[in-house]
Amino acid sequence: MARVTEALRNRIVTAKLAPGTHLHQAEIAKEYGVSRIPIRDALQTLAGEGLVDLKPGGATVSLMSAGDLDELYELRGMIEPKTTALGVLALGRLEIRQMRDLHLQMMETKDPLLWLDANVRFHRTIYARSGRPRSINLIELLRSQTDRYLHLHLTVIDDGQHLHAEHEAILEAVEARDGAAVEELTRRHLQSSHDFILEYLINSAVPAEATV
Repeated sequence: MARVTEALRNRIVTAKLAPGTHLHQAEIAKEYGVSRIPIRDALQTLAGEGLVDLKPGGATVSLMSAGDLDELYELRGMIEPKTTALGVLALGRLEIRQMRDLHLQMMETKDPLLWLDANVRFHRTIYARSGRPRSINLIELLRSQTDRYLHLHLTVIDDGQHLHAEHEAILEAVEARDGAAVEELTRRHLQSSHDFILEYLINSAVPAEATV
């Protein structure tokens, strides 16, 4: 099931399965050479992540909108900076070195999916040491839903160069063990992505309720 779930997740994040697309279990099962059971389980997992809507009429890829974007980033802004700040002092030298390596990966890769994966691991390295399991679980859920918007940022709106500078600033504050600075920089980091994507959604000719 994990293979199918990951494959479908990537197709949704990259808009290969566009918002509103009907997901027919029989067709997907045939495509991946599996029974309907792992497809059903994969769709339930993705529904739990907010990427798929399960209704009596079947499964569809969840819609994207400016309102959805606002809510996701507002929630992240309330919980992620503080949780990240709590994890700074618990980081070891190896973890900070791994963050530096992930930062380099993001600067060097041309593959948006690889960038997104490195980005998640970069930020997770810090907040995972916060000692706040409920906060961590909520951040992970929110991140799984905002990756579609961040992919849009990287591939349609711009190349995300400003994100590299923001990651460098966060990393320098982490290396200085400055939790307050990391908290503020993380908040600004979230806000800049929110602003870039929101402006695109508002100005796009595509209706906001079905934007990709």
